[in-house]
Amino acid sequence: MDPIDALERSWNDGASIVSRVTAEDLTKPSTCTGWDVKQLLNHTLGECQMMTLVNQGEASSNDRGDLVGDGHGLSEIWAQFGKDNVASWRSSGLEGERAYFYGTFPAGASAAINVGEVLVHTWDLARALDVDFELDPELATVVYGLYSSFPLDGMRAGGMLAAEVPVPADAPISERMLGLLGRQP
Repeated sequence: MDPIDALERSWNDGASIVSRVTAEDLTKPSTCTGWDVKQLLNHTLGECQMMTLVNQGEASSNDRGDLVGDGHGLSEIWAQFGKDNVASWRSSGLEGERAYFYGTFPAGASAAINVGEVLVHTWDLARALDVDFELDPELATVVYGLYSSFPLDGMRAGGMLAAEVPVPADAPISERMLGLLGRQP
């Protein structure tokens, strides 16, 4: 599957979960250790905003501030960030490399990382809200294909990923992806 199409679908799938977030939900703990729902959303939106800006030729930065605020208009914020993010990939394409503050990657891998940010953190958000969310197997395949292709020890040691959760080899791709990325399917 084309990673830009996968990204667009992941933003659209996430919109159904984001639309359920209330101001009271922002302080609920998320499945990401040490983050509440607001921090999770700020991270997700901020990472994708950074990728959008890099696609537009700007320098990468880890300083994105509070993008969620009090949660008012969150669905509209999500939709606009998604639209801008996808458009930046469509206009810049999948050739060359993308340099972020944490490393430089081929554009195709960067797009898959972007899909993972939206897809996996939407799943994290659904868990925090105690809402059912079925991961799209095609989207999970894009993310699993990237992260299963290289060692993740450095990311685990740096706290970016939890330890892998064992999942049977014949489990659905979405469960294998979640386990690989340190989540309990």
